Amino acid sequence: MRKTKIESLKTRQHLMHAALEVFYRQGVTRATLQEIAQEAGVTRGALYWHFKNKEDLFAAMFEDFYNDILSRFNPETVQQAPNAWQYLRDNLCDTLLFLANNPTHQKFCSVITDKCEQIQHNEQIIAMSKKYHECLFQQIAVALQMCVEQKSLPENVNLHLAHIYLKSTVTGMIKLWLATPESIDLTQLIVPFVDTSLGALMHSPHLLQNPVQAA
Repeated sequence: MRKTKIESLKTRQHLMHAALEVFYRQGVTRATLQEIAQEAGVTRGALYWHFKNKEDLFAAMFEDFYNDILSRFNPETVQQAPNAWQYLRDNLCDTLLFLANNPTHQKFCSVITDKCEQIQHNEQIIAMSKKYHECLFQQIAVALQMCVEQKSLPENVNLHLAHIYLKSTVTGMIKLWLATPESIDLTQLIVPFVDTSLGALMHSPHLLQNPVQAA
């Protein structure tokens, strides 16, 4: 019985990997469950035993991909960290390094950023993407709040603006790198990029509650 359960989990993972390859090649809209089954070397019936439709399959992929990342920014862990600033820095660096060294996660990021067409047919998948994305950055927002409480950030920092700034710089770097990986050595840029982004939160007068006005 235990062996059967292990084999079932392996088949499920294999199907998700096959789906990722098909989504990456063809985009989400054009991909069919028949093509995913063929990629995995199983029948459609075997695929349907694990996933009821494309959305169900995508949901499993999202959960598998994001669980590791979300665990890095768990609010309870952040709140217990003696140095929230260092915790945030280290986990941003580790997350980007994990992405840089993991081709499977690179493909998944490419799928959700460039190959998931914004059409009504994909609305459930797009909603899932937004849900997980916002969950991650809400957890980062908790870390920023802890940085203020621990006085690593100015007490009058505009947290909403700081959150948007950090969110845009991190997602922007990821999208730029995925689009032109041959021109960006992400592993070499991670530390200076993260330190520069976080340094702006600490020192920029334009991220305070009463920002300096341009002359």
